[in-house]
Amino acid sequence: MASSCTVKPKEKIVYKYIEKPVYIQCQKPVIPEKPDFQTYQIFRVNFEGKYYYCADVENAKVLSENWLRYKNWCESLENVLKSNLK
Repeated sequence: MASSCTVKPKEKIVYKYIEKPVYIQCQKPVIPEKPDFQTYQIFRVNFEGKYYYCADVENAKVLSENWLRYKNWCESLENVLKSNLK
């Protein structure tokens, strides 16, 4: 009795590349709001031929508080930028 073996030819596998857009939602950083500043008054004084800007004690306090608010706001923006660059 004769027996034979046959090998089936391998089927060619065809891969199809399907481009499918995928939306990735990124987390947006929370950007702090610009602080509200209080108004203050300064005046210009001519002393020995030179001009100087002066403020009384109350207006100087308002000026310094405004500066601290602005400085803190800038530093918080810097921290947001640094955390997003990591």
